[in-house]
Amino acid sequence: MTFTDVFVTAYLSNMKNKVLVLFGGQSVEHDISIITANQVVKNLPEGFEYVLCYVDKSGVWWTADNLSDIKIFHNFSKLAKNKRQVTFCLGQNVLLEKRGHRFVEKYKILTLLNCCHGAVGEDGAVQGVCKCCGVGESSPALTSSAVCMDKAFFKFILQASKIPTPNFCVVKNGDDLEKTIKKLGWPLIVKPANLGSSIGISVCKNLAQLEKAVDLAFSFDSKVVVEKVVPNLREFNCACLRFKGKVFISSVNEVTNKGEIYSFDDKYTSSSSKLSEPEKQLKNKIVSMTEKVYSLFDCKGIVRVDFLYDEKEKTLFVNEANTIPGSLGFYLFKDVPFKELLSCVIEESVRQKEEEKKFVKNFDSDAIAIFESAAEKMKK
Repeated sequence: MTFTDVFVTAYLSNMKNKVLVLFGGQSVEHDISIITANQVVKNLPEGFEYVLCYVDKSGVWWTADNLSDIKIFHNFSKLAKNKRQVTFCLGQNVLLEKRGHRFVEKYKILTLLNCCHGAVGEDGAVQGVCKCCGVGESSPALTSSAVCMDKAFFKFILQASKIPTPNFCVVKNGDDLEKTIKKLGWPLIVKPANLGSSIGISVCKNLAQLEKAVDLAFSFDSKVVVEKVVPNLREFNCACLRFKGKVFISSVNEVTNKGEIYSFDDKYTSSSSKLSEPEKQLKNKIVSMTEKVYSLFDCKGIVRVDFLYDEKEKTLFVNEANTIPGSLGFYLFKDVPFKELLSCVIEESVRQKEEEKKFVKNFDSDAIAIFESAAEKMKK
């Protein structure tokens, strides 16, 4: 059964359920999240009712009558029509709307389609809110999201699992930089541990450059990853999605960049980028490793895995996993319409939430009675 064969069963029989489409956020990738949401809104599948929710740069959640109009985000406070502050009611799948000085129940939320990239969105924060409220969500769960977002934890687990990743070290404030990176050798790449879109990343060829790059990275995060540059570099990415118990892999895309690293401009502002696939043997290896990473980190939803390849040594490295990739990675699933891809992601998030309800979450014990009895005896 092919991916497209499965997609024809993705719709939920015209059920009308509230799906919260969340975007924006307190992240350097805030603007990219708005673009992702704009693409998503244009392709939302039938069978659901949607509530759009924008998280501004200060972290406040809003609904408005024209959130689907990307032009309003040039000046949200002025251009948003009938904007209302909203928040979840902890312990319930209820979205509250602020009216005057109080919040009132507005929507019952079945699941959340997460379009937030980076911090407080992709790092487990939103996933934690969903868990507290009994709301399904489209991205990997709290632990998986947090570990994949943190490049240091992610790479430690790769190493422990014998999955190739470039040699690296972790730098924190106060560390002896020269001593910490001694075994790596030059040149090096410096990255904030919890950041995406190639922001705050530098290539260094000497200690002076390294010190400057680490200072820059520390302006974004309290932990910095320093890794050995992969020579003779080619870069690839590949996405993965689990649906109805089966794992589906996208096409493999070779990315192009103008400089030493795949920069923010290469990703989002270049007009020359195009999809291209590697030779068959390398492609098969990337596909296999993508599925392995997806499974190892207990992922769900669409996750894109990025690879570095030393063409001379024929060595493939896992670079990172993006649990909420830009545009939700739909461009990698070449033969699947975006609308159908979203339908599968939403339905799978609902199904997994229903499965979680089957687990035992309560346990009756005599602990309180025993504690009270012991306390009474101590009083005597």
